[in-house]
Amino acid sequence: MSARSIVYWLVTLVLVVVSGIQVAFSTHEVRQMHVALQSVQREQDKALAEYSRLQLELAAVAAYQNIERTAEDELGMAFPTEVQRVEQ
Repeated sequence: MSARSIVYWLVTLVLVVVSGIQVAFSTHEVRQMHVALQSVQREQDKALAEYSRLQLELAAVAAYQNIERTAEDELGMAFPTEVQRVEQ
C-alpha cells in the first residue's frame, strides 16, 4: 500500500466515525424532542378536557330553567302580573 492509499483510508475512516457520532447525537436529540412532544400533547389533552367540561358547565348554568329558578328562588324575583309602559 502506498502512503496516498493509507491517507485515503484514514480520511475515510475518520469521516465514517464522525458520521456515526453525528447520527448518534441526532438520534438522541430526536428522542428528547419526542419526549417533549408527548408531554406537551398530554397537557393539551388535559386542557381540552377541561375546556369541554367548562363548556358543559356553562351551558348548564346558562340554561333558561336554571336562570328562571335562580331568579325566583335565590333573588325573590317574579314575572310582573301586569305590564306597564314607561316613557321618558
